[in-house]
Amino acid sequence: MSDNPEISSAKSSYVKNVLILGATGYIGGALCRKFSQTEDFAVFALVRPSSDVNVIKPFCKEIIRSQEDSFSSNDVAQAIRQHNITTVINVAWHMPPEATKEAQFAQDRLSLEAALHGAKAVSPDIHVIATSGNFSLITADGGRITETPPPKDYIRPEYLVCIELLVGVNVMKDALVEKYISDGGNASILYPASVYGSAPTRGSFWDFAIQQFITGKPHQGHQPFPPDFMTAWVHVDDLADCYIAAARKGMRGGHYLAAPENLSISQMSNLFAQAAGVEFVAPVFDNKDKVIFDDSYTREVLQIQWKYQVAAEVKNWVERIKELGTYFLE
Repeated sequence: MSDNPEISSAKSSYVKNVLILGATGYIGGALCRKFSQTEDFAVFALVRPSSDVNVIKPFCKEIIRSQEDSFSSNDVAQAIRQHNITTVINVAWHMPPEATKEAQFAQDRLSLEAALHGAKAVSPDIHVIATSGNFSLITADGGRITETPPPKDYIRPEYLVCIELLVGVNVMKDALVEKYISDGGNASILYPASVYGSAPTRGSFWDFAIQQFITGKPHQGHQPFPPDFMTAWVHVDDLADCYIAAARKGMRGGHYLAAPENLSISQMSNLFAQAAGVEFVAPVFDNKDKVIFDDSYTREVLQIQWKYQVAAEVKNWVERIKELGTYFLE
């Protein structure tokens, strides 16, 4: 792909180049858009040979296609050398989910290891930002959840059994990153809360999960979440700003949590149903594990403030789901 002159002309002389893996996905698309709006970053996207790049093309200085269906460390290293990349962000993961966390990990680790090993092959100064999930931070007895990962021998609370695959895969991926850091690699981990809102590419996992919870019916083979499932929520644009701040910080071994609003699945579903004009009586919520997400450390270290609130944005989210054709509430 040729350079985008509009983006190039808007950049100043101290621009840093960021390489995004998973750029055509939900979060990746938002990252491309938001990074392209900064004065100090230019976006390079590493995509698979078959990926549709029309939506992200306006945001990217260049789009690079991998040599194989899966990203390799050679793809990443070559892109870093050719385009003077300073930061690599991996938000790629395998879809659809595999049957077991081991099988899913075998797929998800490909892009993560490509990012890590490709960066290290070029320079120890290349900063890799890996993506995890807020569920992998939850401790055995609930309570205040921060950026600190739980100990290896902790016991996961019972209500997380419904997402054992997702949590288990994130924990295994995090272990790869921690090993990379301990061996001298320059990497950090960003833990997004449950992500909602309008992205330029496709919809999120929660587009389906919230609707299936409201209907009480399985969708695409997945059962509705339990009503007392506690999580935190972050708008996709706020999350993108967090990645930008982490890239600017460039701190080796950084751990960041993007979790502005604490809401259970039942509470979020009630807001969603109201915005969609659907009759729904949310189950009474009891935060039995006393889970509360606290990202104050991340906000302080990265000097960021969250701009969006669920109550003000959920209507736009519902409308975007309708645009995507993934709205199925009756």
